[in-house]
Amino acid sequence: MEVEVQVENNTNLVKVPVYVNQKGPFAFDFDIGASTTTLSSQLAERLDIPTYDGHRKEAMGVGGGIPTRFASVDSIGIGSMIFKNEEVYVIDLDSALKGCGKHDGVIGHSSLKSCRLSLNYAKQRLKLRKGNSSTSDEGREKAWYPFEYIDNTHLIRAPVYINSRGPFDFVIDTGAGSSVITPDLAKLLNLRTEPVNGIARGIGGDVRLELASLDHFSLGSFVQEKMPVAVVDLASVSPRGRLIENGIIGFDILRRLELTIDYPKKLLALGS
Repeated sequence: MEVEVQVENNTNLVKVPVYVNQKGPFAFDFDIGASTTTLSSQLAERLDIPTYDGHRKEAMGVGGGIPTRFASVDSIGIGSMIFKNEEVYVIDLDSALKGCGKHDGVIGHSSLKSCRLSLNYAKQRLKLRKGNSSTSDEGREKAWYPFEYIDNTHLIRAPVYINSRGPFDFVIDTGAGSSVITPDLAKLLNLRTEPVNGIARGIGGDVRLELASLDHFSLGSFVQEKMPVAVVDLASVSPRGRLIENGIIGFDILRRLELTIDYPKKLLALGS
Protein backbone atom coordinates (compact mmCIF):
# COMPACT_ATOMS: atom_id res chain seq x y z
CA MET A 1 0.00 0.00 0.00
CA GLU A 2 1.20 3.52 -0.82
CA VAL A 3 -0.33 6.83 0.20
CA GLU A 4 0.55 10.45 -0.51
CA VAL A 5 -0.47 13.38 1.68
CA GLN A 6 0.23 17.09 1.72
CA VAL A 7 2.22 18.38 4.67
CA GLU A 8 2.92 21.81 6.10
CA ASN A 9 6.45 23.05 6.71
CA ASN A 10 5.88 26.77 7.12
CA THR A 11 7.65 26.59 10.47
CA ASN A 12 10.82 24.63 11.17
CA LEU A 13 8.75 21.49 11.68
CA VAL A 14 6.87 19.24 9.27
CA LYS A 15 3.17 18.88 10.13
CA VAL A 16 1.24 15.89 8.80
CA PRO A 17 -2.56 15.33 9.00
CA VAL A 18 -3.27 12.35 11.26
CA TYR A 19 -6.45 10.54 12.27
CA VAL A 20 -6.66 8.95 15.72
CA ASN A 21 -9.32 6.27 16.18
CA GLN A 22 -10.88 7.52 12.92
CA LYS A 23 -11.23 11.07 14.26
CA GLY A 24 -9.43 14.11 12.92
CA PRO A 25 -7.42 15.19 11.11
CA PHE A 26 -5.02 16.48 13.74
CA ALA A 27 -1.69 18.21 13.08
CA PHE A 28 1.15 15.92 14.16
CA ASP A 29 4.86 16.68 13.99
CA PHE A 30 6.59 14.28 11.58
CA ASP A 31 9.70 13.36 13.56
CA ILE A 32 11.95 10.45 12.60
CA GLY A 33 14.11 11.41 15.57
CA ALA A 34 11.29 10.49 17.97
CA SER A 35 11.40 6.91 19.17
CA THR A 36 7.66 6.58 19.78
CA THR A 37 4.51 8.06 18.31
CA THR A 38 3.02 10.45 20.86
CA LEU A 39 -0.33 12.06 21.62
CA SER A 40 -0.62 15.33 23.45
CA SER A 41 -2.36 14.91 26.79
CA GLN A 42 -4.92 17.46 25.61
CA LEU A 43 -5.80 15.36 22.55
CA ALA A 44 -6.00 12.14 24.57
CA GLU A 45 -8.44 13.83 26.96
CA ARG A 46 -10.47 15.28 24.10
CA LEU A 47 -10.84 11.83 22.50
CA ASP A 48 -11.53 10.09 25.84
CA ILE A 49 -8.50 7.84 25.43
CA PRO A 50 -7.55 6.25 28.78
CA THR A 51 -3.91 6.42 29.83
CA TYR A 52 -1.82 4.20 32.08
CA ASP A 53 1.60 3.93 33.66
CA GLY A 54 4.24 2.20 31.57
CA HIS A 55 7.87 1.21 31.76
CA ARG A 56 8.90 4.88 31.53
CA LYS A 57 7.78 7.58 33.94
CA GLU A 58 9.47 10.42 32.07
CA ALA A 59 10.41 11.42 28.55
CA MET A 60 13.89 12.86 28.67
CA GLY A 61 14.55 16.16 26.94
CA VAL A 62 16.49 19.35 27.23
CA GLY A 63 17.08 20.06 30.89
CA GLY A 64 15.54 16.88 32.27
CA GLY A 65 12.38 14.83 32.12
CA ILE A 66 8.67 15.43 31.72
CA PRO A 67 5.91 13.13 33.03
CA THR A 68 4.90 10.47 30.53
CA ARG A 69 1.82 8.27 30.36
CA PHE A 70 0.97 5.53 27.88
CA ALA A 71 -2.14 4.73 25.86
CA SER A 72 -3.31 2.06 23.44
CA VAL A 73 -5.09 3.44 20.40
CA ASP A 74 -7.11 1.40 17.94
CA SER A 75 -5.71 3.21 14.93
CA ILE A 76 -3.37 5.93 13.74
CA GLY A 77 -4.19 6.99 10.18
CA ILE A 78 -2.16 8.93 7.62
CA GLY A 79 -4.25 9.22 4.49
CA SER A 80 -5.63 5.73 3.85
CA MET A 81 -2.72 4.04 5.64
CA ILE A 82 -3.73 2.71 9.03
CA PHE A 83 -1.41 1.69 11.87
CA LYS A 84 -3.50 -0.55 14.13
CA ASN A 85 -3.30 -1.20 17.88
CA GLU A 86 -0.51 1.28 18.55
CA GLU A 87 0.94 1.87 22.00
CA VAL A 88 1.80 5.56 22.23
CA TYR A 89 3.24 8.04 24.68
CA VAL A 90 0.93 10.68 26.14
CA ILE A 91 2.74 13.92 27.04
CA ASP A 92 1.69 17.51 27.73
CA LEU A 93 3.42 18.74 24.58
CA ASP A 94 2.06 22.28 24.71
CA SER A 95 3.59 22.85 28.16
CA ALA A 96 6.82 21.07 27.24
CA LEU A 97 7.28 23.10 24.06
CA LYS A 98 6.07 26.52 25.15
CA GLY A 99 6.35 29.14 22.46
CA CYS A 100 6.60 26.54 19.68
CA GLY A 101 2.95 26.51 18.65
CA LYS A 102 0.26 23.90 19.11
CA HIS A 103 1.16 20.21 19.04
CA ASP A 104 -1.53 17.52 18.74
CA GLY A 105 1.06 14.77 18.62
CA VAL A 106 4.17 13.31 17.03
CA ILE A 107 4.56 10.57 14.42
CA GLY A 108 7.71 8.70 15.38
CA HIS A 109 9.78 5.63 14.60
CA SER A 110 7.42 3.16 16.28
CA SER A 111 4.89 3.79 13.48
CA LEU A 112 7.34 4.39 10.64
CA LYS A 113 9.70 1.43 11.17
CA SER A 114 7.75 -0.80 8.76
CA CYS A 115 7.53 1.83 6.01
CA ARG A 116 9.37 3.37 3.14
CA LEU A 117 8.90 7.12 3.26
CA SER A 118 9.67 9.96 0.89
CA LEU A 119 9.48 13.53 2.21
CA ASN A 120 9.74 16.31 -0.36
CA TYR A 121 9.97 19.63 1.44
CA ALA A 122 9.70 21.83 -1.67
CA LYS A 123 6.50 20.12 -2.85
CA GLN A 124 5.21 19.72 0.73
CA ARG A 125 4.53 16.07 -0.01
CA LEU A 126 4.90 12.91 2.05
CA LYS A 127 4.69 9.46 0.50
CA LEU A 128 4.45 6.34 2.65
CA ARG A 129 4.62 2.75 1.49
CA LYS A 130 3.99 -0.22 3.74
CA GLY A 131 4.21 -3.91 2.99
CA ASN A 132 5.93 -4.73 -0.30
CA SER A 133 8.75 -2.18 -0.57
CA SER A 134 10.06 -3.46 -3.89
CA THR A 135 11.87 -0.72 -5.78
CA SER A 136 9.60 1.19 -8.17
CA ASP A 137 10.70 3.03 -11.32
CA GLU A 138 10.87 6.17 -9.20
CA GLY A 139 12.97 4.37 -6.60
CA ARG A 140 15.43 3.02 -9.17
CA GLU A 141 16.31 6.58 -10.15
CA LYS A 142 17.49 7.38 -6.64
CA ALA A 143 21.06 7.09 -5.39
CA TRP A 144 20.54 4.68 -2.50
CA TYR A 145 23.07 3.84 0.14
CA PRO A 146 22.76 1.66 3.23
CA PHE A 147 22.40 3.34 6.60
CA GLU A 148 23.17 2.25 10.14
CA TYR A 149 21.58 3.17 13.43
CA ILE A 150 23.44 4.92 16.24
CA ASP A 151 24.18 2.13 18.73
CA ASN A 152 20.94 0.47 19.91
CA THR A 153 18.67 3.37 18.97
CA HIS A 154 16.31 4.32 16.14
CA LEU A 155 18.56 7.25 15.13
CA ILE A 156 19.84 7.14 11.53
CA ARG A 157 23.44 8.09 10.92
CA ALA A 158 24.67 9.76 7.73
CA PRO A 159 28.26 10.66 6.71
CA VAL A 160 29.03 14.38 6.57
CA TYR A 161 32.17 16.22 5.42
CA ILE A 162 33.04 19.58 6.98
CA ASN A 163 35.86 21.86 5.84
CA SER A 164 37.39 19.02 3.77
CA ARG A 165 37.49 16.73 6.80
CA GLY A 166 35.48 13.65 7.65
CA PRO A 167 33.39 11.68 7.28
CA PHE A 168 31.62 12.50 10.53
CA ASP A 169 28.48 10.60 11.47
CA PHE A 170 25.50 12.93 11.89
CA VAL A 171 21.94 12.00 12.86
CA ILE A 172 19.13 12.83 10.42
CA ASP A 173 16.21 14.32 12.34
CA THR A 174 13.07 15.77 10.74
CA GLY A 175 12.06 17.00 14.19
CA ALA A 176 15.11 19.25 14.58
CA GLY A 177 14.42 22.87 13.69
CA SER A 178 18.04 23.48 12.71
CA SER A 179 21.25 21.57 12.21
CA VAL A 180 23.58 21.24 15.17
CA ILE A 181 27.18 20.29 15.83
CA THR A 182 28.57 19.30 19.20
CA PRO A 183 31.15 21.37 21.11
CA ASP A 184 33.63 18.49 20.79
CA LEU A 185 33.41 18.52 16.99
CA ALA A 186 33.65 22.32 16.92
CA LYS A 187 36.85 22.04 18.96
CA LEU A 188 38.26 19.30 16.72
CA LEU A 189 37.65 21.49 13.65
CA ASN A 190 39.07 24.59 15.36
CA LEU A 191 35.85 26.49 14.79
CA ARG A 192 35.30 29.89 16.30
CA THR A 193 32.05 29.91 18.26
CA GLU A 194 30.04 32.90 19.39
CA PRO A 195 27.39 32.94 22.13
CA VAL A 196 24.01 34.21 21.01
CA ASN A 197 20.96 35.54 22.79
CA GLY A 198 18.94 32.45 22.06
CA ILE A 199 18.02 29.01 23.27
CA ALA A 200 17.50 25.55 21.88
CA ARG A 201 14.05 24.44 23.00
CA GLY A 202 12.95 20.86 23.45
CA ILE A 203 10.92 18.60 25.69
CA GLY A 204 11.92 19.25 29.28
CA GLY A 205 13.33 22.75 28.97
CA ASP A 206 15.86 24.99 27.24
CA VAL A 207 19.60 24.95 26.71
CA ARG A 208 21.91 27.80 25.69
CA LEU A 209 23.52 27.66 22.28
CA GLU A 210 26.39 29.15 20.34
CA LEU A 211 26.87 29.72 16.62
CA ALA A 212 29.70 28.83 14.27
CA SER A 213 30.31 29.17 10.54
CA LEU A 214 31.42 26.24 8.37
CA ASP A 215 33.51 27.01 5.29
CA HIS A 216 32.27 23.87 3.54
CA PHE A 217 29.56 21.31 4.34
CA SER A 218 28.62 18.30 2.24
CA LEU A 219 26.07 15.53 2.65
CA GLY A 220 25.84 13.26 -0.37
CA SER A 221 25.30 15.54 -3.37
CA PHE A 222 24.27 18.46 -1.17
CA VAL A 223 27.04 21.05 -0.75
CA GLN A 224 26.95 24.43 0.98
CA GLU A 225 29.65 27.02 1.49
CA LYS A 226 29.75 29.45 4.43
CA MET A 227 27.06 27.63 6.37
CA PRO A 228 25.99 28.89 9.82
CA VAL A 229 25.36 26.15 12.37
CA ALA A 230 24.30 25.95 16.00
CA VAL A 231 26.69 24.48 18.57
CA VAL A 232 24.81 22.61 21.30
CA ASP A 233 25.88 20.22 24.04
CA LEU A 234 23.58 17.33 23.12
CA ALA A 235 24.59 15.44 26.25
CA SER A 236 22.54 18.00 28.18
CA VAL A 237 19.49 17.30 26.04
CA SER A 238 18.98 13.73 27.21
CA PRO A 239 20.95 10.59 28.05
CA ARG A 240 20.48 9.49 24.43
CA GLY A 241 22.03 12.76 23.31
CA ARG A 242 25.35 11.50 24.64
CA LEU A 243 25.32 8.91 21.87
CA ILE A 244 25.39 11.61 19.16
CA GLU A 245 29.08 12.36 18.85
CA ASN A 246 29.10 14.93 16.07
CA GLY A 247 25.79 16.54 15.29
CA ILE A 248 22.29 16.56 13.81
CA ILE A 249 21.03 17.30 10.30
CA GLY A 250 17.86 19.36 10.74
CA PHE A 251 15.26 21.40 8.91
CA ASP A 252 17.59 24.07 7.49
CA ILE A 253 19.32 21.43 5.34
CA LEU A 254 16.51 18.91 4.84
CA ARG A 255 14.12 21.57 3.46
CA ARG A 256 16.29 21.72 0.32
CA LEU A 257 16.19 17.97 -0.25
CA GLU A 258 13.92 15.04 -0.85
CA LEU A 259 14.52 12.57 1.97
CA THR A 260 13.73 8.92 1.24
CA ILE A 261 14.13 6.20 3.84
CA ASP A 262 13.39 2.50 3.35
CA TYR A 263 13.31 1.30 6.94
CA PRO A 264 12.84 -2.45 6.25
CA LYS A 265 15.81 -2.49 3.84
CA LYS A 266 17.85 0.09 5.81
CA LEU A 267 18.41 2.24 2.71
CA LEU A 268 18.62 6.02 2.47
CA ALA A 269 18.47 8.44 -0.48
CA LEU A 270 18.89 12.22 -0.51
CA GLY A 271 17.81 14.05 -3.65
CA SER A 272 17.69 17.73 -4.52
